Amino acid sequence: MLSLEGQQLGNYDVIRRIRVGGMGAVYEGRQRTAFDRRVAIKVILGDYANDKDMRRRFAREARAIARLHHPHILQLIEFNDERGILYLVMPFIDGGTLTSYLRRTLPGLEEVSAIYQQLLDAVEYAHEEGLIHRDIKSSNILLEQTRPATDGTGSRPPYVYLADFGLVRPVYQHDPQQVGKPIPLDQVPGTPHYMAPEQTLGIITPLNDIYALGVLLYQLLTGELPYDDPDDIRVIEMHLHDPIPSPCEHDASIPSELATVIRKAMAKNPEERYQTVDELRQAFLDAVKGPTAPPETPDDATIIEEPLPIKHHTPTPLTLRAPAPRGPDAPKRPTPASPTGKLGAPFLVPRRPRKDASTATTVHSRHGKLGGSSKPPKRTPPQQASPRPATQRPHISELMTRKQGKNRQPLGWRKRALQFLLVCLIVTVLLAGVLFASRASGIKLPVSIPYINEPPIGTVYITPKIQTLQNTFVLTASSQVNQADFVTHTIPDRQWQASASDTISVPTTGTQTIGGAQARGTLIFNNTSNQSITLPAGFTLTTPTGTHLQLIEGITIPQHQKGQDGKASEQAQVVDAGQAGNLIAHSVDSPCCGAGITVSNPTPFTGGQDGQIVHVLQQSDLDAARATLLSTAEQQIQQQIQQRLTPDDVLTGPPTYNSNLLSSDTMGAQVDHVQVTLNVIGSAVTYSGKQAGLTALQLLNKQAIETLDSNYHAQGAAAVVGQPKVEAGRDGMYYVSIQVSGNWIYQHTKQQIGQWTQAVRGATAAAAEAYLKEQPGVSTVQIALPFGNDRLPTSYNQIKIVLVKPGGQG
Repeated sequence: MLSLEGQQLGNYDVIRRIRVGGMGAVYEGRQRTAFDRRVAIKVILGDYANDKDMRRRFAREARAIARLHHPHILQLIEFNDERGILYLVMPFIDGGTLTSYLRRTLPGLEEVSAIYQQLLDAVEYAHEEGLIHRDIKSSNILLEQTRPATDGTGSRPPYVYLADFGLVRPVYQHDPQQVGKPIPLDQVPGTPHYMAPEQTLGIITPLNDIYALGVLLYQLLTGELPYDDPDDIRVIEMHLHDPIPSPCEHDASIPSELATVIRKAMAKNPEERYQTVDELRQAFLDAVKGPTAPPETPDDATIIEEPLPIKHHTPTPLTLRAPAPRGPDAPKRPTPASPTGKLGAPFLVPRRPRKDASTATTVHSRHGKLGGSSKPPKRTPPQQASPRPATQRPHISELMTRKQGKNRQPLGWRKRALQFLLVCLIVTVLLAGVLFASRASGIKLPVSIPYINEPPIGTVYITPKIQTLQNTFVLTASSQVNQADFVTHTIPDRQWQASASDTISVPTTGTQTIGGAQARGTLIFNNTSNQSITLPAGFTLTTPTGTHLQLIEGITIPQHQKGQDGKASEQAQVVDAGQAGNLIAHSVDSPCCGAGITVSNPTPFTGGQDGQIVHVLQQSDLDAARATLLSTAEQQIQQQIQQRLTPDDVLTGPPTYNSNLLSSDTMGAQVDHVQVTLNVIGSAVTYSGKQAGLTALQLLNKQAIETLDSNYHAQGAAAVVGQPKVEAGRDGMYYVSIQVSGNWIYQHTKQQIGQWTQAVRGATAAAAEAYLKEQPGVSTVQIALPFGNDRLPTSYNQIKIVLVKPGGQG
C-alpha cells in the first residue's frame, strides 16, 4: 500500500493517514502557502490509481464539489495530479464522522433535529444544483467540534458537513425515472445499509437520497441501522423485501410521529416516499413539535452528601427527556415522567414492562408499584375453631376465668407480660447497637433508623460509573524535531557517538608449500670428429652418477680441423630440483652425444634447494583479530555512552558500530606474525522516557475528551503500562509503542442530584432504584428507607443522596 506520511505532495506536507477505504485514503496535511493550514488530502490507492474509470470518477467528484457552494457541504481547495498520484484537497474537520459520534453519544431530540436539518439543507441544495449524492451515510457526514454557546447555556449542536461525492450523478431531466440494466447484488455501487431498493435496478433519482435520509434518521434516533447483517447481499435483500422497522420498537420513548416519517421516507415504492427534501423537512418538523426540556432545579434544593435546609414548596415536575451519553453500558433515552413528576406518584407511565433482576417479577409502574407484583396477594380464610368434645375437661385457667368474670386474665399473665417487656427491651437495645455501629463504620442498612426526635430520613447511596481507557500509542522519535508534536505523534531523539582503538599482534595461520630449486652450471663440449654436431635446447644427458642434465639453449659443436678439436660451452640445469643437484666440478666428465664428443663441467653445479612449507597471512587471521579487538572496543564505547546519559534517556537499542582495520602486512605475505590495529566509532540514539510517557498520557486524555461524556473526569493520574517497545524505521527514525491506561469517573452536578431528589420523592425503593440506574453515569444504587416505611419520604429535605466513591464511602 502506498504510504505518503512525511512526503510532500504539491503544495502540501503529508502528516498522517486518517482513514482508509476500499479505493482511497484520506491524509491530514499542512498547506505551505496558507500558513500551514490543516487540510484533508484524499488520494486513490493501489491498482485503482491506474484504473482509467476510477480516475474519471475521482475527477467527476472533484468537479461536483467545485460547483457546490453551501455552508454544510465540504468545499474543494485543490485538485491535482503529481507523480501519477491523483488527489483532491479539502478543509480538515477535526470532529470526526457521525458514525464515531453515535458510538459514544445518543443525541436527544433537540440535537437530532439540529443535525438532521443541517443535513437536509445540504442535500436539498445538491438536488437544486442537479446532483444526486447516492452515498449518503453516517461515515460521509463530518462534524465540527462543538463550541460553547454564547448565552452560556452549554454546548451547541455539532456543525454538519456532507462529504464524499464519489458516486454523484446528475439528475436526468428528460427521464426522472431512468431505468438502467439490472446490476448483480454483489456489484451494486454504494453502501448497502443505506441503499434504496430501486438502485439495484439501475434507477438513479433524487428519491435514492430521500431513502438514505430516512435510514439516517432511524440511526440518529436509535444509534443502530434499520437493516444490519454481516452479509452485504443479505442487507440489500432486506431493503428489498423486509418490513420497515419502527424506531419505537427499539426505544418506546421515541415519538410515534417520527416513526411515521421514517416509514414514508423508506417506502419500498419510490412513488410513496416524500418527493422532495422540503416535504421530508416539513414532516420531520411537525413530528418533533411538542417535547420540552426539563426545568432547572434550584441550586439551593440540591443534596450531595447532607440534606440542605430549604423552604417547603411544590416541586417542579421532572421531565425525563434529556439526552443521555452513549457507551458500552450507557442507558437509552430516559422514560417520560408522570404528570406529577415523581416516580412514586400514581399514573406513572413506564417505557415498557421489564423483568426486575432481583425479584424476577414483572415491574409495573402505572399504579406506582414498580417493585412488586401486579396481582394482589391471595387471602387465606380464617380457620374455624373446632368445638371441644364433651368428654374433654376444661383447663383450670378457663375455670378461673369463668369464676372471676369474662374480663379477668388467666393465671400467669404477669409472667407473660414481663417476658414480653424483656423481649422488647432486648430488641430495642440490639437495634440501637446496630444503628450506631453502622453509622460509625459506614455500613449501609436497607432501612434508615432515625435518632430520637429526628425526622425520618431516606438515604440513597449512588456509586458513579468509572470508565477505564487503555490504548497503545505509536510515537515517532526523530532528530528532525525539537519538541513533541501531538498532531503527528512525534518526539525528538538525541544522537550519541564514542570511539575506541586498540592494536594486537597475532600469529598467521595460513600455510604455503615452496618448491625446490634446480641446480645450474656450465657444460663444455669437445668434438674430435670431422663433423660438427648440433644439440637442441632441452637436450638431456646423464652423468656417470645418474644425474639428468638438460641444456637450457641449443648448441652447435664445431668439427675438428687444423689439428684443433672443436669446442663449445652452454648452460645446463639439473632436471630434478633439490640439493642433490649441486654437482662438484668434473663430476660430469664423460663421452656423450656420439663418437668423438665428450662433455665436462670444469666448475660445480650450484643453486639446488629442497621444497618447504612456510606461513602466510590470510583473511581468517584478520577476522580473528577484528573480533578480539571489536569486543573490547564495544564495551569501552558502551561505557562511554552510558556515562554521558541522563536517567531520563532511554536507548532505542544497542549502539551501532563502524570499524576500520589496519594490518602491518598485505594479504598472502610470508610472515609468521602480523600486527593489526582496529579503530571503532559507535553511535546510539535515545529518547526522553518522561517526554514520551507524558505525550502518550496527553493523547489518552485527548481520547477521553473525544470519546467520553463531558461529565467524566480523570480519577487520579493515568499511568504507562509495561515497558515501551521500539522498532527501527526508515531515514534514522524509530517508532516507540507506549501503552497507557487511566480511569475516568463520572461527576454528577448539583442540578442532576436535585432532579433525582425531586423524582424519587414518595417512590418505592424498587421504583427509585430503577429510575436512578437509568440516569447517566450511575453504576450502582442502594436505598435505605426510613424505619417502618415502605417508601421514600415525600418531603424534599428528608431525602439524603450520598455519592459513594468506588471502593469506599462518599
